Amino acid sequence: MKTDGTHSKIGYIIFILGIFLLVSGTGRLSGPLEYNSFIPNKSIAIIFIFIGLSVVFSSFFIKPRKDL
Repeated sequence: MKTDGTHSKIGYIIFILGIFLLVSGTGRLSGPLEYNSFIPNKSIAIIFIFIGLSVVFSSFFIKPRKDL
């Protein structure tokens, strides 16, 4: 995977994890995902949204190492 200088490989993995949490929480809260065992109620969905947003935001601080 070629990086463009904004994310490292682990940064991309963390970013994808955050997007997954954000989408699954939003889907459960808005209605397309009805009850499932992964997100049992809407309060857990709100927690998933906040965790997803914070993980996506924090993934921007993981930069690739610069070789001199």
